[in-house]
Amino acid sequence: MISFEEEQRYLESSGPNLRALTVLAVDTGMRPKSELFRLEWPQVHLEASEMMPNGYIKVKEGKTQSAERVLPLTPRVRETLLILRMESRRKRWVFPGPGNSGHMVSIQKSHLRAIQKAGLERFPFYCWRHTFGTRCAESGMDRHTLAKLMGHSSPRITEKYYIHVTEPHISSGFERFMAYQTKRLAAVQP
Repeated sequence: MISFEEEQRYLESSGPNLRALTVLAVDTGMRPKSELFRLEWPQVHLEASEMMPNGYIKVKEGKTQSAERVLPLTPRVRETLLILRMESRRKRWVFPGPGNSGHMVSIQKSHLRAIQKAGLERFPFYCWRHTFGTRCAESGMDRHTLAKLMGHSSPRITEKYYIHVTEPHISSGFERFMAYQTKRLAAVQP
């Protein structure tokens, strides 16, 4: 799990392409290699609707059948995609890359440079997906919705591998418990 402060330092230490990849990773929870790096413009819908005011990404395939899903966009993901769309080199792929595939296949070197420049402990880029899951859980999102957003067939997978309890979350949960307990005790005391 990457903290908001660490995220900010990482983004400030990243080049434009890595910054864009990171914002999409941490705000959508997309799997880096099979979904994010292979993202094509026809999957990106930036039109606002009542249900998705910032647009959405349609993940058309992935690791499992459950990977096919619609991901609502945050305002910063929408802004990032609007900027990327203006670049002429980004015709088919949102993140074009060298090689036969035509899309990005690795960001290892730029990722490690950003970590070092930001003064962070080394972590795999995939941690942004874990960070997304943890932040959604900490915000109060129910486990079924989170499993659907992450493309999991079961909420148990999401809970077991992607939700990491943090100290602030424990503190917040305990504060809710104390408020509940204080209220209930006051109600039964003479």
